[in-house]
Amino acid sequence: MNKAVFFIVCSLLLVALTAGLSSCSKKDQTNPPGVGFISGTGYISDDTTLYRNSIATIYVYANKLGVVDLLDSGTIQRSINGGPDTLLQTMTFNSTTFAQYYSYQLGDSGNSYKYIFTFFNQNKVGGSDSLTVTTD
Repeated sequence: MNKAVFFIVCSLLLVALTAGLSSCSKKDQTNPPGVGFISGTGYISDDTTLYRNSIATIYVYANKLGVVDLLDSGTIQRSINGGPDTLLQTMTFNSTTFAQYYSYQLGDSGNSYKYIFTFFNQNKVGGSDSLTVTTD
């Protein structure tokens, strides 16, 4: 009888220890934030072509994907006609989600505008998404 009780107690301790160690490793994992665009009337969520000198409105959404990975900061960059990226905005915040729309005046026809939205978590791991608007 004592051997059976000892075996059961040891088995329970082993299961508890294994569960405790596996949950610890999950807390240490860090995941890049999820970044995407919300579609809807008046918002651009995919690569598209618009008339010259029109306004492009982009509704961006970011969220934490890890257990302890709150969103910490973000940047918006733009590249015109494949040129170098220009930093349009830098943001600092502390949240589980971020949602905001941005409107940009487009230029003359024949131009291509690539907007890159990047967000970082507290561990400085980043996730990004981009879309391109071409003027006609």
